[in-house]
Amino acid sequence: MRKTIIVIIVLLPLFAGCMNESSNKEETKEENNRAYTADNVYQWLDESNLLEGEKEPLSESVQSHEQFVNGYSTGDIDIIEYETAEGTEQLKDHPTALVHENIVLMFLGQMSQKDSFKAVLDDRKPLEGLYRGYFNSAEQQSFVHQFRDEKFNGFEETVAHFYKLEDSLKSDTFTRFMYQKEVTWKGRLVQTFPDFLVVYAGGTYNGENWLNIETNSTDMLPYTFIVETQNLEGQSLDLNLQKGDSITVKGQIHKQGSLDKETHWGLENGLVIQ
Repeated sequence: MRKTIIVIIVLLPLFAGCMNESSNKEETKEENNRAYTADNVYQWLDESNLLEGEKEPLSESVQSHEQFVNGYSTGDIDIIEYETAEGTEQLKDHPTALVHENIVLMFLGQMSQKDSFKAVLDDRKPLEGLYRGYFNSAEQQSFVHQFRDEKFNGFEETVAHFYKLEDSLKSDTFTRFMYQKEVTWKGRLVQTFPDFLVVYAGGTYNGENWLNIETNSTDMLPYTFIVETQNLEGQSLDLNLQKGDSITVKGQIHKQGSLDKETHWGLENGLVIQ
């Protein structure tokens, strides 16, 4: 029993030392994550939805500064890290610069939400609810990014997310970010006409024709899109498809559908590709 007590007494400092060392490492890691470095600032701003475009190297003229450490050019904002705050002196009064300790943000175009960038630097971490100035909300920015980067799985998922936007955002989102954009959408063929197709991409399709949908099944309209066809070299629209068959078309969005008003979407310059 005495030996056991002695062993425990001997091992206790070792355990305490290991715990202290682990705690110190965590504290050091946390300090590093909150340090004002170009990499940290890029991460904070990017996760706060305040950056656009891929990061690229800064110009040689910026890198030639004797205190320059690291930095990135991202769309219309440059992130510059200097060794100390002294390196930022020549930029403190620059009209398009935001100086914070040893970090400088140079705004090459968009400056409408400079306060948001400052808030992230002050807090040394990403912040929620922020968005770039040419969007009207973080919600709109998220939708546009996913639409632009083709993250939505076709028509059905695109409109499902679109209909979740605030009503005040729908028209602006469509007009500025969706109108005339080329998309490839898939659905069930409802009916063919001499110069357009009707495609349904909602839930279960029970063989309704276009007249049925327009008059009796109007709840299907928000998940229906009309394709004004422009097949190459005047190809015939005598498709080897039956009503209800899967069809894929490419075209430019030119009409916004509505869930509340029960109206359909529209594509122009449509081309059947499958």
